[in-house]
Amino acid sequence: MTVTIGAICGASHALQTGSIVLCADTLVTWFDLQGNPISSNPAGSKLFDLPLGFYGAISADISTSVQVVSQLHHLMSRIAPSDPNRIDLLELALAETGEYVRTWMRKEVLGEYRVTLDEFLHDPALREREEIKARIGDLLIPTSLIIGGFSLTGSAILIYTDCINTQRQTNPGFFTGGAGDGLARDWLNLREQNSFMSVPRTVYHVHEAKRFAERSPVVGKRHQILLLRHNQPVVSVGGDRQIMNEWLSKYQPQNTAALDSAEAYADLARAYDISDSTNSSGDHT
Repeated sequence: MTVTIGAICGASHALQTGSIVLCADTLVTWFDLQGNPISSNPAGSKLFDLPLGFYGAISADISTSVQVVSQLHHLMSRIAPSDPNRIDLLELALAETGEYVRTWMRKEVLGEYRVTLDEFLHDPALREREEIKARIGDLLIPTSLIIGGFSLTGSAILIYTDCINTQRQTNPGFFTGGAGDGLARDWLNLREQNSFMSVPRTVYHVHEAKRFAERSPVVGKRHQILLLRHNQPVVSVGGDRQIMNEWLSKYQPQNTAALDSAEAYADLARAYDISDSTNSSGDHT
C-alpha cells in the first residue's frame, strides 16, 4: 500500500526539455497468500534506479515489487543507450514485464487452489475457474509503476503502467498511483499542476499532494522525492528542510505562483544542494 507521484515540470516546447519530480512514501507491507497484511516497515523504499538513466516508483506488496523491478531492470539492460528507438523499446519492456507479472501471479494463485495450468486452461469441468480469475485480478489491481527519464534529446518522459495497460504522459504532465492515488491526483488538480510549472513550484505541490494522500490509512507518513534532470545528477528533494516548512506555512492553501520565480529556485537549490556537479543524499521524513 502506498502513494506514488510522478510529475513533469519546467517543460519547454521550444527546447523540448523538462525535469521530473518522482515521489513515493516509504511504508512497505508484506501480505499472506489470502492478501491480508501481516507485517510492515515504515522505512522502506519504493523508488529505484533503472538502466538508461531512468527511475521508477512502484506500488505493490514487497514480494511483487522485487519480482517486477528485477524483471524490468533485466529487460531494460538489453537496450542500447544510444538506440534512437529506446523509448519504444522501454514500453515493450514494460509490456513484457506486465506479462511476466501476470504469469507469475497466475502460477501463485493456481498453487493456492492446487490446480495445474493445464486444468485451468483446458478442463471444462473446473468449477473454480472464475474464482481463480477473480483472485488473479485482485492481486494485479494494487500493482502499478511510474517510470521517469529522458529521451536522447532531453525530452522528459513519464510512463505509467498497471501491468496491463501502459500510458505515456505529456499533458497535464503527472501520474499518481497506489492506495493514495485519488487523493494525490485530486490535490494536484486543485493546484492546476501542469508540465510548464517551475521545478520549485512542482516540488512544493508534490510535497502537498503526498501529505494530502496521508488521509488514506495505508499511506506511510514518510517519503522520498527525487528531482530528475537531463544529463545531471539526481537530487533528493524530500525531507523536512526548513525551506519546505516555510513554504507550507506560507502557501498552504494559498496561491503558489510566486514559486515560479528565480528567487524561489535559488532558495530550493540552496536548501537541497541542487547544482550541475553535486548530488545529495536521500532524506526520509
